[in-house]
Amino acid sequence: MQKHNVNLKEESSMALAARRMNQDRLLERWVRTDVGKGLDKLYASNPSRARNTAMAIQMQEAYMKAKWRKLSEALTSANFTTTPETVLKIVRLGVANSCRGDIFTEYPLQSTDDAIYFIDATYEQSLRGATAGQKMYEKSNKYYAGSTYTIALGTCTGGELTYTIASTTYVPINPFTARILYTNTATGVTSYVGTDNGANTMVGSLLNSSGTNTINYATGAVTVTFTANPAAGTLALEYNYSLENSNNYTQVGTVGINVRKERFQAYPVPLGYNFSDMAAITLETTGLGDIHEMLLQFVGDQHSRARDFKAIGFGRQVANGNTTYTFNTDFAAVGEISAKSHAQNLLPAIQNVGDAIYDSIQRGKINTIVAGSKALTYMKRHDLWKTGVEGYEWGVFKAGKLDEISVFSCPADSAVIANDELILTYKNPTDSTNTDMSIVYGVLTEISAELRYPEFVTVGNLASIEDKKIINSSYLRLMTLTNL
Repeated sequence: MQKHNVNLKEESSMALAARRMNQDRLLERWVRTDVGKGLDKLYASNPSRARNTAMAIQMQEAYMKAKWRKLSEALTSANFTTTPETVLKIVRLGVANSCRGDIFTEYPLQSTDDAIYFIDATYEQSLRGATAGQKMYEKSNKYYAGSTYTIALGTCTGGELTYTIASTTYVPINPFTARILYTNTATGVTSYVGTDNGANTMVGSLLNSSGTNTINYATGAVTVTFTANPAAGTLALEYNYSLENSNNYTQVGTVGINVRKERFQAYPVPLGYNFSDMAAITLETTGLGDIHEMLLQFVGDQHSRARDFKAIGFGRQVANGNTTYTFNTDFAAVGEISAKSHAQNLLPAIQNVGDAIYDSIQRGKINTIVAGSKALTYMKRHDLWKTGVEGYEWGVFKAGKLDEISVFSCPADSAVIANDELILTYKNPTDSTNTDMSIVYGVLTEISAELRYPEFVTVGNLASIEDKKIINSSYLRLMTLTNL
């Protein structure tokens, strides 16, 4: 099973590597063209975004080739004045300027029937603390691999000395493996208070050697007598049973492979535009430029901004479904000597959220933050803040790092993020796995259409064809900085 699991992972990695190699070939092709100008610099700083941009251009070209072949040359020149080269440039700018793929995950689709696959190793039986179907890498059930069984021995109320089990299900018990567990109700501490000596006798410092302390390996019957009444708590018998008994064969835990498929149902996200011939003549004759290219540039920019804002707003909604956190910035209220010294506590508070994620699903941390304007200003007080603006300071942009955590700035909007909020998330820093994602966006292509009407007005539309999936909501958390 382990070898089979390794083979599946290797096959999955090979498939991802082949897909990435194809993207790299496309990137190499487009970087040599005017349309792909600047993709080489983008690749140096952000390989994933550069690959996604090249794929978006490629899919757009394939769409337009199919579309333009269906039109005669006269019809194309008369009605569809948007040139393929212009549209491809707009697609490049829109995808390359978006931060959505850096905060969440963008998965370039290769067809309308594309999907993303996840290979999970799962527990196949509900045994020894495990639940059937549970992912192995999210819960460490230490006794699943083995033959350990635990049965209640009794509840300590302060009025009993002797505790008995008439029999237990899984027998025979292997000698030298039986243990008496005592859990103190007040402290929650569990400790061993007795073991078997391999000769049908239970021994321990708290057991009365003059009383009855026996264990029957064949039936599982146990009787123990304490010297003094144990404090309030519970007692249990833990032991290993023999696997040579055929009745115990069903208790062998097995591991299964679960292939999970997330299919994308891509739909258009349109944005229209229009302009009059008079406006076009005015701009052209005054030397201000080509109105058509300007409008498409604005449409591409708006698509870029909109995809970021929608993604962040959606991420915030998902985060609100998990535990939310607050950080009080009032330094005097928490006993700090200054706002500067108290700001140093913000990073540990964020890391504690990452610890909660790690303890919950046993992987991940916080390595990406989207910050409202006031929250970002407060973060800059931290000694480990490093300003490193990437791109223009408009819309959503990368503002820098807090220690090694990438921080993106987002203007406040009631439907997106408040100015005192931080959206904390984990994004796998490598491109070698499809496991660790919060939200993934599958993008197929962008489509365009345009008509010129007799009223000397041109009307057009540019739409992104995409879909989104929540892969693991546990990676998204919301923190509010109070008293800013």
